[in-house]
Formats: sequence, C-alpha cells, structure tokens
Amino acid sequence: MHRIVSRIVLLACLGSVAVGSTATAAPAVVPGMPPAGKVMLGLGGHATTPGAFSSLTGTRHDLFLITVPWNESRPWHMALGNQLDWAASGHYRLMVHIGPQRVDNGREGRSPGAVARGAADAYFVDMSRELNESNQWIYLRPPAEMNAHWSLWSAFDENGSRRNADHSTASYRKAFIRIALIARGGSVDTINARLRANGMPALRASATDLPSSGRIAMVFNPQARGKPDVRGNQPWDYYPGRTWVDYVANDLYAQSGRVAWDAHEALYKRYAKFHPFMVAEYAPWGYDDPGFVQRMFSWVSSHPRTVALTYFNGTSGNTFTLSRKPQTLSKYRSLARQSRYACAAFSPFVSTC
Repeated sequence: MHRIVSRIVLLACLGSVAVGSTATAAPAVVPGMPPAGKVMLGLGGHATTPGAFSSLTGTRHDLFLITVPWNESRPWHMALGNQLDWAASGHYRLMVHIGPQRVDNGREGRSPGAVARGAADAYFVDMSRELNESNQWIYLRPPAEMNAHWSLWSAFDENGSRRNADHSTASYRKAFIRIALIARGGSVDTINARLRANGMPALRASATDLPSSGRIAMVFNPQARGKPDVRGNQPWDYYPGRTWVDYVANDLYAQSGRVAWDAHEALYKRYAKFHPFMVAEYAPWGYDDPGFVQRMFSWVSSHPRTVALTYFNGTSGNTFTLSRKPQTLSKYRSLARQSRYACAAFSPFVSTC
C-alpha cells in the first residue's frame, strides 16, 4: 500500500460498547468513538477544505463528509486515494457516503436488490481493501436518506406509491448488511455464513480473507421522518439491525424557518439506547439563521449520546456556505469553542490538547 499509517490501536480512546446479536455480534467496541464527553465537529461538502473551514470558524474540525458517486469502472483508490492521504496528514477522519448515482449520468448505479444479490461485490471488495489498508478511522455511510423519494434507493415515489422489489425496504436492509460484512472484512467463510443466514448468496471473491483494520464504522442515516410520510417508509422500516449498525445519524436543515425537531428527537430516542448518534448534516437552507445553530448546539449539549455534529457547507453556490452567513458564522464561532468539542478525535501522531 502506498500509504504508511500507524497501526497502533488504543482501545481506551474508542468509548462505549455496542449492543448487538450474540450470534453475529458487532465489534465489542464501537469503532471511532471520541473520548467520553466529547463531540466531534465535522464539515460536509467540497465547497472548502477541513483546514480552511477550521480557520474560518476558529475551531478544529475532526470529520470530513464526502460523497463518492457510483463508478464500478475505476478502482476506489482513484476516488479516495488523495482524500485518505489528506485526512492522514490533516489529522481528521473521513465519513464516506456511498452515492447510489452514477458519476457519468446521475442515474442509479445498482439497485439495493442487485447489491444484496452480490452484483456489485467486486466494487465493494475493492472499497473494503482501500479503506482497511489505510488503517484510518472511517465512518462508512451506505446510501443515506433512503426513506426520502429523492434517493435512488428509496422504496417509495413522491406520490406514495411503492417502487419495485429491488427497491423494497427488505432489499435495502440486505444491501446494508452485505456492505457492512464486506467493509468490516475478515474470513470470507465467516462472511458467507452470515450472508446465508440473512438470505443472500455467497460473496463473489476469490480471496479467503478480506483486510480488516477494525476501524470501519457503519452509519445508518435515514431522514428522521419518511418523505413521503407514509406507512412503511419510516426509518425503522430500513433499519438492518443492531449487529450491522455502529452509529445512527440524521440530516436536519432549517428551511424557511421550518425545522423537523420533533422527528429528530424521536429518532434519537428510538436508537440512542443502542447506538451513538450523529448529526451527519445540518445547515440553514439558503439564508442566515443564527437561531438554528444556537438551538442545534443546545440540543447536542442536552443529548449525551451525540458524538458528532457536521455542518454541511455545500459543494457550490451559496445555499449552505457558512462564510456567506455572517450572523450564523458569528454564532457558530462562539458556540464551537465549548470544551466538549476540543480534542474530540484521537490521532496517534499529534496531541492538540
């Protein structure tokens, strides 16, 4: 591997224990947990770099959320090599969102049903090798907001009608499990046994073992309320089970003064007893709203299972860009200085405390 990263694993810095099935148990320790009482600040989108955003806000950011569009025609190092190198040198961690849309035309790469049947195994085996051999903490987010009609992996159209069987909630759950097994790595015989137990065919791979760093964390990230908000399209309909999920996350935006706080609270209450919670994306949508940021930081302080708070700064334009929202930026700068956000991520190379 062209990347040389320390393989020191300090379990004391990982935090709390995962709750999972004893038959096919998740890792005993949730990968990538911050120290107790700490919350990692994050940045989403490619509008700026983590270093520049940290300089803008006056506070170090530990996470960088990126989306990798679907592209089976190229190896994963072409999509992630530079990002992993920059994360290692910048001492931050990546949250990698698997985009279901193809890079060339925006259409679906593979349906969840096809993934569950193993049609994209080579793609995910290559991804697993790239992530595990980096030996970095990686938060892996299979297609998110899956219970929203705009997701290619949703089971429902905007009008409330169901999509085909390859886009059912059962197909999503199986696809998530398959991705988790491949991403975590280990013995292919063991992976295949667990695939069979979950009604899926064996892995299409010639290797007997897949690399396993123990540093890949799976993030289940629905919308807190289904869009459309119909029976069968809620977060729990897509939830694959405790064994396969390390963190539960929500995306929450302020749109024309409207924020779905009740649904956000309900998602936290439903899953925080089993999983640490992340706010994977949040921002005022197209306007300056310091009150929204104030309430978000207050919410985090009163919800102790929250371990990450990621501002989505956008990819282009000014819809989310924090530097174009002077009042929100000022509020953010003051709130991010709280001690719970300092030294939240651990690096074996550098101590910033």
